[in-house]
Amino acid sequence: MGIIFPYKAKVLNVSTLNHNVILLQITKPWKFDFNIGQAVDLSIDKPGYELAVAPFTLANVPTDDHLEFVIKVYENPNALTQGIAKLQPDDIVQLSYAWDSYSYKGSGTFIAAGTGITPFLPIFRNMSKNGIDVKQEHRLIYANKTKNDVLYYNKLKQLFSTKLSVILSRTKSKNLPFGKIDKDYLLNLVQSTEQNFYICGPQQFEEDIKTHLITIGVKHDYIQTGYKF
Repeated sequence: MGIIFPYKAKVLNVSTLNHNVILLQITKPWKFDFNIGQAVDLSIDKPGYELAVAPFTLANVPTDDHLEFVIKVYENPNALTQGIAKLQPDDIVQLSYAWDSYSYKGSGTFIAAGTGITPFLPIFRNMSKNGIDVKQEHRLIYANKTKNDVLYYNKLKQLFSTKLSVILSRTKSKNLPFGKIDKDYLLNLVQSTEQNFYICGPQQFEEDIKTHLITIGVKHDYIQTGYKF
């Protein structure tokens, strides 16, 4: 027997964002509510996926009439993400109730790796919608392996201008710095430790960044991560 989900939704579209990331758009189930920064557990309503469940952050805002998810597709042929990438319009997915992942607590620095940018997208969109000049009180540090892995670069550059810092760790690019986010890198960009820090990426990335921030004097209470440790 599989997991019982409270909601089902139809697939509207699956589109490609880059070589291994897709955008899944589905209908919003009746009476489904969520807040910016929340996530759901998701599965495919087809035989063979009864126990295939994974968490995904909602990538759009509650006022939209549909739901969006930015999903990295893993190479394992049995991975749920492989099945999601092959979904067609009108296929059915199943959703849990929305649960808390990130909450916006005020101005500060967002630090993301790869698809870790996902939970921050609706936060940025909501600020812009409310007339807030995002770059005035926020900075985005965005780590990726290659230039092709960077998601929504033009949109992010428009929002953050000089407050956007993209760094690559696997291949070099003419206009982007190469390396990893370490203590020295953060010291060059973080002008104050008395601000909020929002971190999202693989668990080891989040742990490393949190450790670096604490080392340079940031208090635990100012740091949010997706993984709890």
